[in-house]
Amino acid sequence: MRIWILFLLCSCTIVQAQDSRLAENYMDQGEYNKALKIYQKIYETNPRNVNVLYKLVDVYHQLEQYQKVDSILDPNRKELKYQLQLVIERGYNQSLQGKDSIANNYYKQAIAIVDSMPNRAYLMARRFETRNLLDQAIECYKIGMAASPKNNYSVQLANLYGQQGKLAEMFDTYIIMVETNPVYRPRAQAIFSRYVTDDAANEGNQLLRKALLLRLRENPDPLYNQLLSWLFVQQKDFKKAFVQEKAIYLRDKESMESLKELAVSAIEEKDDDAAISILGYIVEETQAPSVRYVAQSLLAKLKADRALPEDYAIVQQEYETLLQTYGRDGSTFMLQLDYAAFLAFKANQAETATALLTKLEKKRLSKFQRAKTKMLLADILVLQEQFNRALILYSQIQSDLPNDELAQTAQYKVARTSYFQGDFEWSYTQLKVLRDATSKLIANDAMQLSLTLHDHMQDDTTFVALKSYAKADLKQYQNKPKEAISLYDQLLLNHKGDPIEDEALLQQATLYASQGNFEKARANYQLIIDEYSDGILADDAYYQLGLIYQNHLENPEQAQALFERIIYDHADSIYFVDARRRYRRLRGDDNIKAF
Repeated sequence: MRIWILFLLCSCTIVQAQDSRLAENYMDQGEYNKALKIYQKIYETNPRNVNVLYKLVDVYHQLEQYQKVDSILDPNRKELKYQLQLVIERGYNQSLQGKDSIANNYYKQAIAIVDSMPNRAYLMARRFETRNLLDQAIECYKIGMAASPKNNYSVQLANLYGQQGKLAEMFDTYIIMVETNPVYRPRAQAIFSRYVTDDAANEGNQLLRKALLLRLRENPDPLYNQLLSWLFVQQKDFKKAFVQEKAIYLRDKESMESLKELAVSAIEEKDDDAAISILGYIVEETQAPSVRYVAQSLLAKLKADRALPEDYAIVQQEYETLLQTYGRDGSTFMLQLDYAAFLAFKANQAETATALLTKLEKKRLSKFQRAKTKMLLADILVLQEQFNRALILYSQIQSDLPNDELAQTAQYKVARTSYFQGDFEWSYTQLKVLRDATSKLIANDAMQLSLTLHDHMQDDTTFVALKSYAKADLKQYQNKPKEAISLYDQLLLNHKGDPIEDEALLQQATLYASQGNFEKARANYQLIIDEYSDGILADDAYYQLGLIYQNHLENPEQAQALFERIIYDHADSIYFVDARRRYRRLRGDDNIKAF
C-alpha cells in the first residue's frame, strides 16, 4: 500500500513538473491565457505552494487582472498565514495600478515585520529584489545585519549597490568584507573587474582608488597596497603597481612572488621599462638563488631584445656570465634557448647558436623542451635559407606533439617557410586551417599572412609583386634591415599602385623606426593614411605614427589627434584600448598627483 501511495505521489510530481514547463513556455511566447489555465490547475491541487502562487500572480499581472491578484493574496486565507513576504506582493499589485501611496504602506509593513523579526530579513529582501525594489531590499538587509553579527548580508548589499550604480558604496562594502576576512579578496577583485577598466579616468577606477588611498593614509595595512596594485595592473600602469608591491615586500621581506608575477605581466603587456625596473629590484633584494636566476634570465632577454648592434658584445658577455654561474645543463634550458636566439637573430652568429642548441639537445630534456629546441634550430635554418631542412624539423615537431600548441606553431612556420620559398598556394592552404587555431596569437598571425596571400594571389596570377614582397620580408626576418629596406624600395618603385604597396610601406616604416630613422618612418605612415585610408592597415598607420609623434618627435598634440582617429574611426582596431588610454593621458585626464 505504501509503495502504491509513493508511486502516485511521484507520478503527480512528474506531471506537475511537465505542466509547469509547458506553462513557462507559453509565458515566454506571450500566450498568457494558456499559461493561466495550467497554473490555475496546478495551484488548485496545492494552494500552499508559494512558488506556483508567484507564477499565477505574474500571469494575472500580464493580463492586467489586478483584482484576481488581490483575491488570491487575501491575508485571511489560512494557507497564507505564514507567508509574510506576500505583503510585498500586495503592495506591488497596487503600484502596477498606479496606487503608489497604498503600495508604499504595504512596503512599510514589510519592513516593520523585519524590524520585529530580523530573522526574516533575507526572505523579505529577496522578495523586494525580485520586484526590483532595491532601496527596500537594502533596508531589510541592513536591519538584519544590525540585529545580529551572524546575519552577514554584505555580498547582497554590495551587489545591490552595484545594480543601483552606487559604486562608492559598493566598493566600500566589499573593502569592509576583505578587511574582515582577507580570503574574500579574490572574490572582491572579480566583482571590481566589472566596474574597473584599463582607463584610469574611468569613474569606477577613480572611486576605487580614492577609497583605497583614504584607508591607506589612515591605516598602512598591506591589504590596501595589494588592492591598489591590482587596480594599477588593470590600468596597465605597472610602475605604480611596482610602488605598491615594493611597499608590501618591505614590510616583511618574505616573498617576492608578487613582484615576479608583476614583472611577467609587464613583459606580456610590453612595458619593458617597468619590467626592467622590477626585475632589477628583485636581483638586488632577493636572497634566494632560484629567484635571482629567474629575474636575471628575464632581464637578460629584455636587454637582448632591446639591444642595438653596439650593445651586442655586452649582452653576449652577460649571457656567458650567467651560464658560468648557473651551468649549462637542463636547469638553465630557457636561458640557453634565449641566448641562442639572440646569437642567431641579432648578433649574426647562427653557427655558434646552432652549436649551443646541438649540445643542449644532448642533455636530459622533456619532450616539450626537446621540441622547443628543435623549433629554434629550424628557425635558424630558415634564417640561413635552408628551407627543406627546416621543413623536416617542423614536421617532426608536429609528429612528436600532435594536437599540442607547439604543433600548431610548427604548422604555421611550415606555411611561412613555404611562403618564403614562393610556394604561395600551398602556404595559403596551410594557413586557412590555422585560422581556427586554439592559440589566438597563431590564429592572428595565420589570418594576417593568409589575407596578404589571398589579396594578391587573385590580382597577380604571376605572383611577381608578391615574390618581391616575400623576398623583402625574408630579409626582415633575417634581421638584415638595410637589405630589406632596399628591396621594399625596389618593390615600391617597380609596382607602383599594386595592392601590396600599403603593406610594403608599413613593413618598411617598421624597419625605419627600428633603425631610429623616425622621419622616414613618419613619411611612410603618412603615405598610408593619405593613399589607403580605407584599407585594413589604416589603423596600424595611425597608431604607429601616433607613437612616433609621442615618443620621438615631441609633438604630443599631433599624437593625440592620431589616437583620436582610432577611437572614432577604428573602434574595432586591436589598438583601440591602448590608443584610448594614450589619448586620455595626452589630454590630461590621468591624475598624475595620485601617487
